[in-house]
Amino acid sequence: MYQLLQGYLKRPALYERTDAAFWTDPYIASQMLKAHLNPDMDAASYRHAFIDEAVEWMASLPLPKNTRLLDIGCGPGLYTKQFSGRGFHVTGLDFSECSVKYAVEHDSVSEYILGDYLTMAFIEAYDMVTFIMCDYGALIPDERRNLLSRVHHALKPGGLFLFDVLTPLWSKGRQESGSWELTAGNGFWSAKPYICMNACYGYGQAAECRRHVIMDENEVRCYNIWDCFFTVQSLLNEVIPFGFSNEGVFGDITGKPYTDDSQRLCVILRKSR
Repeated sequence: MYQLLQGYLKRPALYERTDAAFWTDPYIASQMLKAHLNPDMDAASYRHAFIDEAVEWMASLPLPKNTRLLDIGCGPGLYTKQFSGRGFHVTGLDFSECSVKYAVEHDSVSEYILGDYLTMAFIEAYDMVTFIMCDYGALIPDERRNLLSRVHHALKPGGLFLFDVLTPLWSKGRQESGSWELTAGNGFWSAKPYICMNACYGYGQAAECRRHVIMDENEVRCYNIWDCFFTVQSLLNEVIPFGFSNEGVFGDITGKPYTDDSQRLCVILRKSR
């Protein structure tokens, strides 16, 4: 057991993935839904008052009449429902069955698709694609390249791709750390009693990894959750080769001005016509 745990707590290689299902695990998905729906917490989604501001700004962008919008990683539809209420033709795509079920039950106007945006195959179907809550940086480089290609195919010529990411300042001053917790049951990770060992590893200005090792009476599961960081220039260097041009950089998805002190940045890209 010692050697097994020692292996799990060893510092992961940069961008190392683990096999345990996180986003699609039914129990964890139910816990994530609770976090999405908490109006006062920046966790699975932004605070709901912030979402209202974000939709107000995004809807004000110069978009064609009868805009067709695709929200990837839509979760329970907190953005899609508002976009539909403003007259957009909206599709939400997410691979959490729990979140999509909630979205369908609470929004009869938008279209919802249960699926993985890393395998989506839309062709010139949308005027705008949104990807919100810094989820772009939860992907490792090969996944991001795959996504950029698929978004480019999904957009009509001249279409917009809007998403946000974390900058290196988000983790400035944070030390690597480790902790453990004992949960009697119905915790975030499992309905069963479990021990969770947590570690946070930094990789300079490139990324941060949060590793969670969950042990119950039957199994040990390990999750690596990545936050990748970007400067304006490093992000543009990554996305421009995929056929996009830079339409604007902002401090967040409400259109706040970007500054050198920003911990997040939002970029709007345009597909070449």
